[in-house]
Order: sequence, then C-alpha cells, then structure tokens
Amino acid sequence: MKNGFFIFLLALAAVAQADVDPAGREGEQPPPPAKTPGDDDELSVNWMDSGHAYATEQAQALTEWMDGFFGDPVYDLEKPESLVRLEWENEWDEEDDHKSRVRLRGKIRLPSLSERLNLVFSGDEGDSLAADERDSGDRVGLLYNVGEKKRSRVDLTMGLDWGELEPGIRYRNQGPIADRLRYRYTQQLEWDGDDGWQTRGQVNLDHAVSEKQLLRWSNQAEYGEETDGVEWRSKLSLRERFETPRLHDPIVVAWFGAVKGVTDPSYVKNYRFGMLFRRQVWRRYFFAELEPSYNFRKREDEDRNGAWEIVLRLELLFEPARKRTEEILAAEQTEEPGYTTGGE
Repeated sequence: MKNGFFIFLLALAAVAQADVDPAGREGEQPPPPAKTPGDDDELSVNWMDSGHAYATEQAQALTEWMDGFFGDPVYDLEKPESLVRLEWENEWDEEDDHKSRVRLRGKIRLPSLSERLNLVFSGDEGDSLAADERDSGDRVGLLYNVGEKKRSRVDLTMGLDWGELEPGIRYRNQGPIADRLRYRYTQQLEWDGDDGWQTRGQVNLDHAVSEKQLLRWSNQAEYGEETDGVEWRSKLSLRERFETPRLHDPIVVAWFGAVKGVTDPSYVKNYRFGMLFRRQVWRRYFFAELEPSYNFRKREDEDRNGAWEIVLRLELLFEPARKRTEEILAAEQTEEPGYTTGGE
C-alpha cells in the first residue's frame, strides 16, 4: 500500500511540475503576436485601468497584512525568510473547564542544504477556522518547494512522527477575481502511518470592504480512511483594523460565525459565534489575543447544548523584521509611521 502511495505522490508531483515553473525562475514564453492597427486601444492604459489596478493592489495588500498580523499558517509557510511563533494558549469552557498549552509553529529555512527546503513545525494546517478546531498535536517535518508561478505553488512535505515518515504533496492557487475580491485554494494529500491517506481542501474568498475592513469566507473539507465521511467547516468573518496613537501597535477586531459537521453520520457538530481582539503590546514581537464565543454543540445521539468559551493567547514572534536594536530604533525615528505586511 505504501509503495503504491509513493508512486501516486511522484505522479502528482510530475503533473504539478508541468503546471508550475521552478521556484524563482520563469519558463520560456512564446514570442508576442504581431501588432495590428486595431490593437492600439487594447495596449493603452486609461483611468479605468488605473482604478482597477489600484483597487486590486489595495485588496491584496489588506489581505496579506491581515494574514501576517493574525499569523495565518499558509502565509507563514510561504514567506521567504524564517519565522517562528511561540504561543501560550489558555481556554476556559463551560463544558470542558480550563485547558492550557504551549505551542511552537513556523518554519526555518535550510539554505545550506537547499534554497527550497524548510524545516516546518506546527500544530495546525491552513487557516484556523476556530479555537476548538486547532490541531492539539505538535508536528515536525520538511517542506520542499517544487516550484511556483504567479498564482500557483507546489510543495512536497515529509512529516516526522516518532520515527515514522508521513509523505505528502500540497498545491496552492490564489489571485484576484474582481477589483476587491480575491480567492485562495489549497489542496493537500498526505499519508499517515496510523490513519492512512487523507486529503484536505480549503477555499478562501476575501472581499476588501474598505482600506481597513476585510470580509473572509473560509470553507474546508477533509476526507480520509479514518474520517467520519467528509469532515467540513465553514466560517464567515469580518476583520477591522483600528488606528492607535502609535501606528506600530494596531488593534484588529474580528466578528465571526462558524459551523462544522460530518457526513457519516450526517449532522452539524457545532454552531459558533464570537469576537476576536488582537493587538501588539509592549514590543512589536509580542501579541495578545482574546476570543470570547458561544457554541451550540452536538455530539452523536445527544441533544445540542450551548456553552460559553473564552480563549486568551499570548504570542512571541521571532522574525528578522521584528528585531529590536539601537540601529533599528534610530532608523525608525526618521521613517514615516505606517502599516506594513505582518502588522509592523
């Protein structure tokens, strides 16, 4: 079974490579067609084109800023430099009492071995749709970037779990749909020694409502040999960034509603509504996050029950851009304050 799975992964990688150029290089392009007199209008740029380009760039910038500020796992994995987040999470729940845990996630580049190879350790995959949906296990593995183009990217993964190898492949495609509307599609296929093969797909739709508000609709489905049919999740959230006296310390508030369920047996496991407050405190590399929510949970063959939940997270971010030295502080005094990707 494992030999067949490895052959399947190699075939997928070959297909993906045909669609994606090697990282950092562009494939050869055919020569442009000869220009005709009627093409002059198509080659000119007017006010409508400029407005469309501006709106598209603003939507992309806001999406990337929010993903960097909230520590979106997909965003972190694809950053060109090393990045590590150390989180301390405390959860109070009416049904499950109090839980506390420390989690380390992020990636470390391994340029001495390969510019495309990264050491990855994380406790979740893709966008975190809700606090109770975060993976409780710590995973360590390798991620190799097969190649990427403007919209798509392919990675080979190799998880390490107590001496067992867990190979996989990951595909991502993203880009604009309209002026202020973007999409991101991610599909991952992996082999687990205990649970067999499984695949996870996720689609995000992002709408930049304004320069400070982002509306996101996230949908995820997972299927495998040990899942309860298709395990699905959907979340609608509105994130808003608020200015503060110090622009390097932004505050973001998110309002969200989420639902998750399974298909075998078919039922909705939880309806969840809440808010999330996140900001930088004290230093640019230190974050605090508060997430109160109300859950309507249902277990199989039981009635649905409501329960309050509050989650407090403290996070240290280790990233080259977050270093605090006398030289950096002196340079910041001469720069205009403003927002940058990652919430700096």
